[in-house]
This record gives sequence, structure tokens and C-alpha cells, in this order.
Amino acid sequence: MKKILLIIFPLMVGVFLPGCSKKVAAEPPEEDLKIATNPTIGSDIVGALANTYSFKLLINSKPPKAGVKIDIAVKNDFDNSVSFTQSTQTSSSSISTIDLQIANLIPGNLYTATIDVTSLSKSTNKVQIVFKIARK
Repeated sequence: MKKILLIIFPLMVGVFLPGCSKKVAAEPPEEDLKIATNPTIGSDIVGALANTYSFKLLINSKPPKAGVKIDIAVKNDFDNSVSFTQSTQTSSSSISTIDLQIANLIPGNLYTATIDVTSLSKSTNKVQIVFKIARK
């Protein structure tokens, strides 16, 4: 009888003990980044009336928990030289609108601006906007 209890008791503990542990709620996966700009930047060439161009970057998806990194690179289409670069970082998921500015625009030149937005908590979650901008 003791041998049976010695065999059954460990089996019962093994079956019922895991059910008593706390279950940690799984964190939902991070949403893919969805962004837009204000004013809206489409396929047309953006006209800058001064040597700077200001706009807002809108994060339309749920912002990543750790924030995002924004890299701006502007190249002169005439000689392919880099005329402006900037890196900006948000530090929290509560920020969904970011004010940005492109500078060093010379009258009569056409530029290609590239904006890369990358999640700080998941580096594979990134999106890019590429557009043309001309200084009038």
C-alpha cells in the first residue's frame, strides 16, 4: 500500500501543481507602423517657399512602446550631394505627432527627401517616405 501511495502521490502533484501557477498575460504584438504627413506629401513635387520646409509626421498606428527613431536625409538631385540630415527620437508611446523641418534648401534646386521611421522596440518595424522638394 505504501508503495502505491509513493507512486501515486508524485504523479498527482505533477498533474495538479502546474495548474496552480500564475499565468502571465502575453503582451500583444507591436502594430506595424503607419504614418502620414501634414500637409500631405504625395507624388507631386513639394514647393518650399523658404530655405526651410516644416511639416508634421503623424503616426496613425498605435505608437511603439519604446518610441520611434526618425532619420531624414535630403540629397540635391543635381549633384547627388547630401544637403541635410537629421535624426530624431521619441521616447514614449504617447507621442503620435512629431514636428519636423528640412533646412538648407537653395532656390532653384530640386531635392529628394527620404524619411525613415523605425520602432525602437522592434527594429524590423519600419516605414519610409520618399518625396521630391523644390526651393522656389
